[in-house]
Amino acid sequence: MKTVLTSLLLAFLCATSLHAGEKKNKDFDKIMPSTLKHPPETEARLNQWFRDSKFGAFIHFGAYSQLAGKYKDRVTPKNYAEWIQMDLEIPYKEYRKEVVGQFNPTEFDAEEWVKLFKATGMRHVVITAKHHEGFALFDSACSDYDVMDASPFKRDIIKELSEACHRHGLKFGVYYSQAKDWSDPDSSSFTRKGTLKSIHPDLPEDYKPDMDAYIARKALPQIEELLKNYQIDLIWFDTPRNMTRERAVLFSDAVRRINPDCVINSRLYTMAGASSKQVITPEMLEVFDYFSLGDKEVPPKKLPLTTESPDSVSSSYGYKAHGEHHYHSLQELIHRLVHTVCAGGSYLLNCGPMGNGKIDPKAVELFSGIGDWIRDNHESIYDTEANPLPSRPEWGDASLSKDGKTLYLHVMKWPANGKLRVGGMPVKAASAAFLAPKGADQKISLFQDGSTIALDLPAKAIDEHDSVIKVLLESAFPVQ
Repeated sequence: MKTVLTSLLLAFLCATSLHAGEKKNKDFDKIMPSTLKHPPETEARLNQWFRDSKFGAFIHFGAYSQLAGKYKDRVTPKNYAEWIQMDLEIPYKEYRKEVVGQFNPTEFDAEEWVKLFKATGMRHVVITAKHHEGFALFDSACSDYDVMDASPFKRDIIKELSEACHRHGLKFGVYYSQAKDWSDPDSSSFTRKGTLKSIHPDLPEDYKPDMDAYIARKALPQIEELLKNYQIDLIWFDTPRNMTRERAVLFSDAVRRINPDCVINSRLYTMAGASSKQVITPEMLEVFDYFSLGDKEVPPKKLPLTTESPDSVSSSYGYKAHGEHHYHSLQELIHRLVHTVCAGGSYLLNCGPMGNGKIDPKAVELFSGIGDWIRDNHESIYDTEANPLPSRPEWGDASLSKDGKTLYLHVMKWPANGKLRVGGMPVKAASAAFLAPKGADQKISLFQDGSTIALDLPAKAIDEHDSVIKVLLESAFPVQ
């Protein structure tokens, strides 16, 4: 009876998972019509490096990092440690003195960070130049609320990391919160009732925020500073609350004027995702270059636009040691990376450095594990196209070499009987072998019946996370 119940439960979970996947596909079909195409100038920018990068490091680092989710005796009730000032409603002046005024990450070493990212297989880096707290990690002339003037650290973190990235051949990008800035009462930050007054208690009762004044005074000038003073390859805008097209164009025009090759993400203008009702229009594509999915959202299939999945090693983006939080397993992260790349997307994996400037040990462990897997299987990630099969297979995923003559099968669920079937093959397969060196002595028998190939596999997977099989094709796989 127990076996029967277990089987029924597994069948239910499988059906539920498939239904959820189908629903997400339909959700994306609604918000991202298949007729959408990037403008030619955007195609040119994306083809310079972004589409081939596949995998990047995301870094949430700021004054909040030293708090790790706890201020004095209060723990933030939410997942995201970087939101602690707003979640606990810490007044700006108090936060500036007690938190920003104590920010001194003396163990920060840009060279050490970049070597870790490169060893992990990451090809670009994006760091929070200014998160919602409003505190900038660079030397800003238009505000003294920055690392050089308001903290005892007095080192330009953006400058040091930018230079280290380019020394090691990695592209460099900055995250910038263009609408939210808790240090500025005119920004579009205070959506929760009473928070404007709690963060800025000295304001008159009838104070009316002027977002355009904030943009002109701080946000736009800081974007121009970043573009002029640092070698920026990408700007990762975030939370576009009240970002009208006119406001978004102010930023995109500045980027195009100062650095035409700089890539811009969609959160400059829209937060559309599978759960959003906002539909992407051709007019929006004139403002940004690629589509950032929702936090931790992995594309369920290849989408019409170039996409990016902004993930994190844990349930928080800023470093968190207090309160509810958890880290993802190595297998989860490898699967999410692979599914994103096999959907034609770019995977941006975040870690939140500790307040002292070091990457926390658990993140280092996970990054190292990903790096080990990529060293064995990099051919199936870089220089590839999206899964050309009719749908994502239940056993894992697939990617295709750029010349279309090699199909990579990412087997995440090993078949119990050792038989793997792959349908939707319009060309003949010549041979199959494991990609990783540890599978070099394992033979794979291949049979093909029409558009289906059948593989006889060993009893056990050669990799507990994702065993990649390299299938050589007699002719190029036709891709629509």
